[in-house]
Amino acid sequence: MPNSIGIVKKLRPGDDVDTYCGRCKEDRVHAIIALNAQGEVERVMCRTCQSNHLYREKKKSTRTKSTREKGASPVVETGPARDYSMQVRFRVGERISHPKFGLGTVIDERSGKIDVRFGKDVRTLIHAAG
Repeated sequence: MPNSIGIVKKLRPGDDVDTYCGRCKEDRVHAIIALNAQGEVERVMCRTCQSNHLYREKKKSTRTKSTREKGASPVVETGPARDYSMQVRFRVGERISHPKFGLGTVIDERSGKIDVRFGKDVRTLIHAAG
């Protein structure tokens, strides 16, 4: 793995690598705990939550940002909250009452899925495609 000035450094157990932590749900610093026969990182331990898992190389996000995330007009909440159901179709701006997550507002709609903001969290839910 080359460093900032181009020198290739061989990775060893105990070295740090940045990768996604499934428990933290964020990119975090991990310690290498095992290498495979080719000298590639195989297992890592999160320095934040101490979880031990397989190493996953960082991937560039394949999900495209919606127009709502790019700074388009803000979502305007409309009407009373409707009970969430996978068989019902929802539109951007509608309010939803979810049994687990509570009250939320639809911020994006795609084929068969909606992104709903519940407080500070955004959840992707399934809805009727149409």
